[in-house]
Amino acid sequence: MHRFIIFLKEFQIPKKNEILKTIKSFTKKELSLFFLILSVSLISLIVILVKINKHFLVEVPSSGGTITEGIIGTPVLINPILAISDADKDLTSIVYSGLMRRNEYGEYIPDLASSYEISEDGKTYTFYLKENLKFHDGEKLDADDIIFTIEKIKDPLIKSPRKSNWDGVEVSKVDDMTISFKLSEPYISFMDNTTIGILPEHLWKNVGTQEFSLSNLNMRAIGTGPYKIVSVSKNKDGVPEMYKLKYFKNFSLKIPHIKYFIIKTYSNEKDLIKALESGDIDQAGGISPKNIDASQYKINTATLSRNFSLFLNENKNKNFSDPNVILAIDKAINKQKIIDDVLNGYGTPINNPVPEYLTKNEIPYENNYDPEESIKLLNKSGWHLNENGVMEKGGTEIVEKTKKVGKKTVTEKVKVDNGPVVELSFSITTGDTPELRATVASIQESLLKIGIKVDINKIYETGQLSQTIRNREYEALFFGQIISHESDLYSYWHSSQRGDPGLNIAMANSKNYDLLLENIQKILSLETRIPEYKKFAEEFEKNPKAVVIYSPTYIYISSKNINNKLINTLNNPSDRFNLIYEWYAKKDLVWKIFTK
Repeated sequence: MHRFIIFLKEFQIPKKNEILKTIKSFTKKELSLFFLILSVSLISLIVILVKINKHFLVEVPSSGGTITEGIIGTPVLINPILAISDADKDLTSIVYSGLMRRNEYGEYIPDLASSYEISEDGKTYTFYLKENLKFHDGEKLDADDIIFTIEKIKDPLIKSPRKSNWDGVEVSKVDDMTISFKLSEPYISFMDNTTIGILPEHLWKNVGTQEFSLSNLNMRAIGTGPYKIVSVSKNKDGVPEMYKLKYFKNFSLKIPHIKYFIIKTYSNEKDLIKALESGDIDQAGGISPKNIDASQYKINTATLSRNFSLFLNENKNKNFSDPNVILAIDKAINKQKIIDDVLNGYGTPINNPVPEYLTKNEIPYENNYDPEESIKLLNKSGWHLNENGVMEKGGTEIVEKTKKVGKKTVTEKVKVDNGPVVELSFSITTGDTPELRATVASIQESLLKIGIKVDINKIYETGQLSQTIRNREYEALFFGQIISHESDLYSYWHSSQRGDPGLNIAMANSKNYDLLLENIQKILSLETRIPEYKKFAEEFEKNPKAVVIYSPTYIYISSKNINNKLINTLNNPSDRFNLIYEWYAKKDLVWKIFTK
């Protein structure tokens, strides 16, 4: 140690003149070697430093930038109470915010609320507001605005499409920062009610009921959402074609990263695709799988909470009262082929109507495609292929019967009349879209292979289809059910909902279904409901009242430089904006230590 200290004291860094003198003493060969070693050392040092720097750098969102999105349709009711069309709901979800909001996992998180409490009996919900909440015009939001909004929803003269969700709910003000909701009965989907956007009472209180849907406030909407409308551009006919929005710095969760968000409207998907290709817009949602160019854009996907099924009406075709017939149809349809051929792979095959997120994927999909088993099931119910390859039953047949004649057993042939000959056939009713047409054509092809004749010519436009559904005038209906609330399963499958305006379009009439669905409505905890949902799914697969085929994937195309965060399961397409305040188009690279 003593010698080392002496060495340090004696060691001196060479002076400049000494270094130059040494270099001059090198031969040409030594000098070349010296500079080669020096160059390699410097390059190595730079490479090492760059790698060290990259190791500690992370990408972080940077504020600023503009995103332009194209949508189909024109928003005219940017109002959480009145919004009906997808275009209305898109703008409404950006401009307004509610007490609660769904995060990327579909969980409910406080938005305008700071916290909430639920009574033990599930009938009273109390919400506490955050401090200093403001509307886009700078006015303060308090409990009165919440009450005003709910009362307008419940007003029968306004005819809000959300009214039924609030029937039987009393709202009261505890104080300026506290609101209480009292339910007549526990309602498992009530938390979703609290995501409804809140109207500013100070602007709407003088708008009469008759003028409510005509007010200019439906176009120049003011809420508390992440973005506020700064301008609306109209075409020569006075129809809005572009909305320019700017981030709202007083948004309750955080200041959004993107400064400007522009919405451009288009009349159809063809024009929307052209706008994407020309660069007029950066992104668009709900694009048909056939129009996707994966090489040019970034494709974001989310599960759409919508089940497309073949609903079989036994009141119009008695053959559907036989579970073996329904099971045979189910096993004969190649669901994955439909997804691959019709949806370009953007979908999920399913066997029951319970969304995966409600059971936390505890009921894995099992491919039950088995045409041979379908034929066996039909044979079991007395159906047999005729000479034309079609399943039929009835008519006369010769069968052997044994009987006792004295002490002998005698076999004789007997003619048995099984009634008139009937073929197994039915018609499918559906909507007039390319995907629906292609799907029913695929179903027809699959069922013909097992001897079932299917007519697929009953294709209707939206208005006529809606009336046909309301009247239950179909043998089989290929249609999509949106499951935006947990309680929708009750509406779709409980026997009390079979008639119009009920939504049980499968005409299901099962005591087991009813008991399970009624029990689920009484359970407040999702964790406790999961086993009951599993029981319902298992009962459905044993005793099906429809053939559930697929759940489509929501496709959201955007420029590759935009970072969109979507929630995993969309109840409605407008839910894609739930996390818009987290999106960013610009980014910085900083050391990890500076992100904490």
